[in-house]
Amino acid sequence: PAAPAHHHPHPAAVAAPVAAGAAAAGAAAVASGATAPPGAAGMAPDKGSVTGLPLPRFAAFRADEVNLRAGPGQRYPIDWVYHRRGLPVKIEREFDVWRLVEGADGQKGWVHQATLVGTRTFVIPGQPVQGDTQQTGQPSEKETDVIGRADSRIVGHVADAAQAAAVPGGVMLRAKADPTSSIVAVLKPGVVGTLRQCPAGSGWCQVTVKQYSGWLERQALWGLLPQEVIAPS
Repeated sequence: PAAPAHHHPHPAAVAAPVAAGAAAAGAAAVASGATAPPGAAGMAPDKGSVTGLPLPRFAAFRADEVNLRAGPGQRYPIDWVYHRRGLPVKIEREFDVWRLVEGADGQKGWVHQATLVGTRTFVIPGQPVQGDTQQTGQPSEKETDVIGRADSRIVGHVADAAQAAAVPGGVMLRAKADPTSSIVAVLKPGVVGTLRQCPAGSGWCQVTVKQYSGWLERQALWGLLPQEVIAPS
């Protein structure tokens, strides 16, 4: 019998603006995926059997609602429904118009190719599968961006770097690719943004979250292959 589909809500992750007039943005929660069908855990070829593109490779969800199925076809049950446009996933296998993808939490499932786009995005990992609770005084989804798009909110301001470092699970978005550079924002687990460049031989990537831009250490984000280089965009 078909398993019931699980819908992921859109609780918000947060980002705290830092002193000197800097501002930051949070993003919607990361969703989880489904268990792969039998045999899907085997070693993937270097190139996709359908597209000829490299495997594994990253893509992002194109739509605000994406069904993850237990196998590559509509006859397979829907295990999860993602509600997060722009969330990065790693493509591991291809079968006809279906792609086996893995999320930041290691869960896998099959999605239709039409629900994916090649835009390179990232997510700050570490958020529980069930998401995060809404913060006190935080606007609801209807009062801010549309769920599954930017869904970005400013939660509050911090006075200095010490206060920024005290934000639970926070990752520092810095003005330059330097751990001593000024802090633009504090991104909490679940924040999704766009990768702009990841230079060769560098441990940093330039990213954008909403209208805010800065540099993140590669090890702090998910959505990038080891040693992968992304040209400036």
